[in-house]
Amino acid sequence: MIFFNKYTAIFFIVSAITHQLSATPDGYTLGVMRTGEHAVTQTTAEMMLHNAQHAASPNRAPRIYRPFINQARATLPQNPDSPALAQFPTRTPESSEELIRSPQQLGVHFKGTALPELNLFPPDSMGTVGPTQFVVAVNNLIRSFNKTTGLIDGNINIHMDAFFASVSGDITSDPRIRYDRFTNRWFILCIDITRPSNNRILIAVSNTSTITPSTIWSLYAIPAGTGVFYDYPTLGIDQNALYIGGNAFSNSNTGSMFVVRKSSVTSGGPIVYTRFDNLISPQTGRGLFAPQGVDNFDANPTSGYFVGVDNATFGTLIVRRVNDPAGTPSLSPNLIITVPATAYPITVPHLGNTRGTTGKLDGLDDRLICAHIRNNQLWTTHGIGVNNVGISSNRQSITRDGCRWYALNLAPATPTIAQVGTVFDRTTTNLTTGRSYWMPSLMTSGQGHMALGCSVASSGLYANAATVGRLFADTLNTTETVVQITAATTAYNPPGDPGSIREGRRWGDYSYTSLDPCDDMTMWTIQEYCDATNSWGVFVQQLLAPPPAQPISIVPSSLARNQSSVNITVTGQQTGGAAFYDPGANFSCRLAVNIAGVTVNSATFVNGTTITANISTVGATTGAKSITVTNPDGQQRTGNNLLTIT
Repeated sequence: MIFFNKYTAIFFIVSAITHQLSATPDGYTLGVMRTGEHAVTQTTAEMMLHNAQHAASPNRAPRIYRPFINQARATLPQNPDSPALAQFPTRTPESSEELIRSPQQLGVHFKGTALPELNLFPPDSMGTVGPTQFVVAVNNLIRSFNKTTGLIDGNINIHMDAFFASVSGDITSDPRIRYDRFTNRWFILCIDITRPSNNRILIAVSNTSTITPSTIWSLYAIPAGTGVFYDYPTLGIDQNALYIGGNAFSNSNTGSMFVVRKSSVTSGGPIVYTRFDNLISPQTGRGLFAPQGVDNFDANPTSGYFVGVDNATFGTLIVRRVNDPAGTPSLSPNLIITVPATAYPITVPHLGNTRGTTGKLDGLDDRLICAHIRNNQLWTTHGIGVNNVGISSNRQSITRDGCRWYALNLAPATPTIAQVGTVFDRTTTNLTTGRSYWMPSLMTSGQGHMALGCSVASSGLYANAATVGRLFADTLNTTETVVQITAATTAYNPPGDPGSIREGRRWGDYSYTSLDPCDDMTMWTIQEYCDATNSWGVFVQQLLAPPPAQPISIVPSSLARNQSSVNITVTGQQTGGAAFYDPGANFSCRLAVNIAGVTVNSATFVNGTTITANISTVGATTGAKSITVTNPDGQQRTGNNLLTIT
């Protein structure tokens, strides 16, 4: 039995402080931890009952959302150590067929929503894939689709304001959505924007992996801070926490980030979160601008991450690690990474523009659009201004926008560049007629393939959506051929958004590319495009992985009948990224092997060209047998007459 008095109380307080200090690495900063409210819970059906009062009216004036754009960024100095490089793909296509080849073949596609339904600018293009659904979550709308058919499934179709009404009651904006493969739940985040200061971050967590009318949502609200308007929230999730970055506007305008203990929001609360302020140095201006919370697909991470462009220079990224994110989070100092030169994007010309400079499409700025970790590498991307050879170092030579992407090694104390590349329109002359690629988002699969989705337009091309990617074995820093995934035939001059000299017509403000949680192979991208005259739409495109390797041999190639357990090795041939794959025991879709007339007891993935299997020949007929290998995404390859039963 322990008897408590003032001395034992002092002992425990001192012990707790000592433990906290000792658990904080040198140079790391403790944030301000707070415990908020328990969740407000509602079912999808209960939320949708109140949807009508929030529905958009065709007679209502269009709503135009405008994020904070730091115009001073346009004239930032270039990091003097940044090389003037584009890292544009330099590999020569091996055949004329490869000229139109994309690493990911196009699968199911559909339109998520469009301007006439929502009457706002821009949509904030956002959506992600789950086990059975693709859920679009844009300004004013959450809608679920059957991911197999691309049809609306009717399980959730609700105005974003109505969805969060129980914890907000205000106008919402800047939605983010994730399906979390570790908890098999959906996470939706946005901000309310009615208040000029003291606004809130809104979070919703489902209790089911497939959203239905009976799904119960736990809803939370986090105050952004006294006298603060929080804008452009970003979201990253790993096994431990939610990482929310954004721009915090106050008199000091130094930015802030939040680390939300994941177990607190999946258990009904109270929500536990830690806020980190003063991200930007008032003396040097250095620090994270529009920080991105980082998704992490790796199991059992020891640190969380934020990443962003430097507030003081072009050609610089900054990473900040979060120590002990599920306990007492602390934040690393700025980890500075010099990258090839970058520049502020331009507003984008597009075919049919009738308003000159003010009618161009918004290029936003050079903030990072998304970020995720795979195999201890951090992948991220943003739009930048470039010239005809992809160089950004000379501001006066910028004639188009390109999509810069990075893969950063996280193992060193200060992350290093593993790969960096730029997707842009290479032309022989530096005219302003070149295509712009902008609003990019990217994802990497369990196989190591990367897919990037973006918008594309020029003075000779209507506003469209495109995709490009790379195979895991492609030459470092390169991507394959850009593929346009929409075919706009009309001009975009919406009367509701006349545009402005500074930013043109609103577009974006981001996009998202996600990874299927069933097979760890298939990727999906959601992008804005011109779907009809003077209208935007959001286009959802499934991106299929390359097929399995072609089975070419089985060892042993001949087996006698009536053996209950025999081990064989299947070898395949890799071409164009084709490979065997299995995501592991935690996934619902797995590698499968079928041999005609033979029982396959088990199949084990070894690598992209090798599978081992245990089979039974009991009851098998004699003769040559074909083998079919099915990857987790359902794609198959058959090798004929590779095994003989004697």
